[in-house]
Amino acid sequence: MGEERDEAHPVDEAVERRLDHSVLRRRIRAATDRLMEALGEEYDLWLRLEELLGELHSDREAAYFDIGYEHGRAAGRAEGLADGGPRAAHAYRALAQHVRDAAVNAGIPHAQATAALLEVAWALAAAEPATGRHRDR
Repeated sequence: MGEERDEAHPVDEAVERRLDHSVLRRRIRAATDRLMEALGEEYDLWLRLEELLGELHSDREAAYFDIGYEHGRAAGRAEGLADGGPRAAHAYRALAQHVRDAAVNAGIPHAQATAALLEVAWALAAAEPATGRHRDR
């Protein structure tokens, strides 16, 4: 248990198999070597640039993960609430997906998105249909 393993993460290995960037990596190494030669004594400029690019990529990856997690979590909850037969479930899921995507992509804090959804839910629950024959359709 205390031994360190040299194995790559299974997801990393799957991405490597899918993308096979071995040729691109060699080209990047060659371009980096040429750039380092051209920079001479000022190679620290390249290191600073790499640090900034790494920070950018890290922030973007974290944001992609977070947004994907939020969408997946909301989708799982919506899926668990769907009932009423296949036809009703399809309409329910379509509406739930649309509302969920709009709420997650609104770019506002979750508490505000939740308040907006509750306001809409309250308005729908309090509304009476124009005639009784449209109820439960």
